[in-house]
Amino acid sequence: MTRDPTADERANGVKRRTMMAAVGGTAVTAALAGCSTLLGGDEDEEGSVEVPDEPVQAGLQTFTEGAAAVLGLQAQYGAELAVQRVNDAGGIAGREMELDTVHEADAHVENYRQFVDEGKDVTFGPISSGGHAAMAPEVEAQEVVNVGTDGTVTTLYEETVSDPTYSFRFQNYDVMECVTAAREAVSRLGADDIDTIAGINPNYAFGQDEWKFFQLAIDSLTDGVEVVYEGFPELGASDMSTHITEVNNEEPDVTFSSMWGGDVTTLMNQAAANNMFDNTQLVGTILYSAVDELDRDVVEQAEAFSGSRNWYWGFPEPGRWEPNQSVFQAARDQWDIVPTAHFMSGYGAVTAWATAVDKLVRIVDGWPSQGQIAAALEGHGFYTPAGYHVIGQDHQGKSSACSGRMTWSEDVGAAVLDDVNVFAPQEVSPPPGTTAEEWVDSW
Repeated sequence: MTRDPTADERANGVKRRTMMAAVGGTAVTAALAGCSTLLGGDEDEEGSVEVPDEPVQAGLQTFTEGAAAVLGLQAQYGAELAVQRVNDAGGIAGREMELDTVHEADAHVENYRQFVDEGKDVTFGPISSGGHAAMAPEVEAQEVVNVGTDGTVTTLYEETVSDPTYSFRFQNYDVMECVTAAREAVSRLGADDIDTIAGINPNYAFGQDEWKFFQLAIDSLTDGVEVVYEGFPELGASDMSTHITEVNNEEPDVTFSSMWGGDVTTLMNQAAANNMFDNTQLVGTILYSAVDELDRDVVEQAEAFSGSRNWYWGFPEPGRWEPNQSVFQAARDQWDIVPTAHFMSGYGAVTAWATAVDKLVRIVDGWPSQGQIAAALEGHGFYTPAGYHVIGQDHQGKSSACSGRMTWSEDVGAAVLDDVNVFAPQEVSPPPGTTAEEWVDSW
């Protein structure tokens, strides 16, 4: 483990960070952006930098088993692809990466501590919002950078760790995807045709947070809505018939759901069997996370609208943005899956850290400390095949948000998103210094 700098050294590192704009791209930067050619810069500079000989040791915690693995494995595969591309490009200043993945279960703090004890240079994950909230204070105490893949609860950097140094999050957070879902519903149905809403959301921090912000957003975008039902199934519930029956009885204009992974499959299969889609329009933030599990008849019956967080593999079309297809094809070839936004969660978290360090080693003339890496990640902008991303000064990643209608594709053999809408970050997230709730309330 490299020691952190003194206050004077860190201040100097922050000043020197302003020079990074003048440093050209590298093979690592190009590879992680999904490009096959260098972006510019002098590769000879890296030869004079003093770096350790051993590989970079990275740890990822994600769900590798159970219903949540529908998301968790996508994040793992995305992270593995990013690591492959780092190593294929010659490593970071010559250092290849090695990734150790563990099942996050309900041991987020313990997993992170274990990674630190093992001497990991960086950690990634988790998926769970509650787990991320529990872990973030420990990251600040241990001072080893963590770039979260998901764990998107809105209050993480507003309340839980309000002045973070070592904790970062790549993926768009709850308020962004809930505002996206609300804008999607209004765009598709019309504000005048949405008077009643219902919610079926997972019964923990994430589901409660998403339902709250969807209500706030759609109430502001319409003349006001009436909530006719709200249900909170437990994670991994095998029977959602009670909630479906209530929706059928109330026939709300919109039913919002932040169900994810295996719970999406359960909800949509049982909703189709009980004709729920005849009585309401289903709108979700991450229904598409279950793309590899959903059957054709259910997809076609539902005609649901789903967000895809900060990336959808089919937008823009391949001819307009070729890097997208490199990820799609790699996911199909290596893991036989249709990649979702959670694939990009793992890919993007690794890319955020790797591209920041790749530039920084040439600025500090050596391998940077944890404090210097943390300083470099603040305000860091970088490319992935999903496009351009920025990690803000608040340590929250912000990117364009995608949403579309789920339809069946014979060519893909799975659900796709049709007629995709894309919302810029400033359309779906608060400005700096404003909490999400204050922002939505001010509309």
